[in-house]
Amino acid sequence: MSALIWKIACNEWRRLWHARVPALLMIVLVTLWGIAALAAHHHWQDHAQTVAKVTARSQHDWQSQPDRHPHRVSHFGDFVAKPVHPLSVIEPGILDQSGHLVYLEAHRLNSANFNPATEATTLGRFSLITPAMIVQWWMPLFLIMIAYATVTADKITGILAFMRGNGTPGWVIAAGKWLALFLPLLLLLCLQALLTLAWSWQSDQLLARLALMLLAQALYIAGWCLLVVTVSWYSRQLHSALLTLLLCWVCVCIIFPRGLANLAQIAYPTQPRAEAEYHAESKLQSIGDSHNPDDPHFQAFKQSILNKYQVSRIEDLPVNYQGLLMQEGERLTTAVYREQQALHDAHLAKQNESIRHWLWLTPALALQYIQMAASGNDLPHHQAFIRQSEARRYQLIQYLNQIHTYKVDQHDDKNTRVSADFWKNAPRPPVNLPPMAVSHASLTAAFLVLIGWLLLPGSLLVRVSHRL
Repeated sequence: MSALIWKIACNEWRRLWHARVPALLMIVLVTLWGIAALAAHHHWQDHAQTVAKVTARSQHDWQSQPDRHPHRVSHFGDFVAKPVHPLSVIEPGILDQSGHLVYLEAHRLNSANFNPATEATTLGRFSLITPAMIVQWWMPLFLIMIAYATVTADKITGILAFMRGNGTPGWVIAAGKWLALFLPLLLLLCLQALLTLAWSWQSDQLLARLALMLLAQALYIAGWCLLVVTVSWYSRQLHSALLTLLLCWVCVCIIFPRGLANLAQIAYPTQPRAEAEYHAESKLQSIGDSHNPDDPHFQAFKQSILNKYQVSRIEDLPVNYQGLLMQEGERLTTAVYREQQALHDAHLAKQNESIRHWLWLTPALALQYIQMAASGNDLPHHQAFIRQSEARRYQLIQYLNQIHTYKVDQHDDKNTRVSADFWKNAPRPPVNLPPMAVSHASLTAAFLVLIGWLLLPGSLLVRVSHRL
């Protein structure tokens, strides 16, 4: 049977090639993919160079600081760059919208900024065509235009009835037609994966992420090939097959993804950043104001410090009270801002959860979830980056506050300068790309959808292939 399946596939390839229009469409698809790959590669290189320059400049500026007061250093601040995986060439995900640099400073939890989507001009706001977009949107559309008549035409001309009359099983014909459609597209996906592997083979976590992306893309395209053969087998006329498949493409690739995203935003709206900062500042004022000498919280804090060192006046402390005050103020500020960040993340998690409940409607969105997770550019990866950045910020600021406490004379606080060696040895741990496990919920739901995407048209094809 395998030889017969291959023969049917070869005959289908020969027919498509001699039809000229399907062959031309395939050439256009490959050309479009090549243009998208080159454009995405240029975009990624430009982005990576910008991040590298800013990071190097920030490192140089930090190390070049002279002897100065520790609190001035804490407000001088530091930059941290988001790790960008080479698979971003295929799927940039939310990278252009979420930003890739975070400014770390005292008393603040800043969001990522320098995102190209907000810095683009009006004409530059069109979304970048990427290889992932080609696979997700354009490859199924070109597949429909190429192969909508693959079985319908054989039914109209009587070839299908002749093959069935000669004893060829329907499932063999269906398998041969499906193989003829799937193999060329799978070859293009494998070529994309091999080029990516050759270009970035030394990158962290590359093999696992690339294999996951390739598997998801293969399942997605295999499902579309099954759907095309199934609809073509069901249809009695060419135009009905084409219209049905185009309607499926519009719903799966455009209407359902956009509709689910809009419904999630309506159901679980996120708080504007300005409003969140206002609530944070209000809560800080109610908890304690370090600038108010009569504030109850800091009055109690002051008394606890005096009791700890068994003195009656701040001037008698063996350490700098202003440094201790900065440590306590930073602790309170950080707790409040982290609480606001957690509320924001919880709203985004509810949005994603609501989308995952209806993800079975659109395998295109399921594929996008997997591609973004594999390239490290989905929401969980970004949130992990923000958490690492915040941990680095808090560790750095409290280190500076400890220097303020133990190395600055409180009797001449404002005029004291501390050696620059302290800044050069400050704790600034690197921010690393998190593992794909941070996206396990999205990956699990998306793969279940893609498996169902294979089973549903596959079962319908097995059922209809018994008919003439």
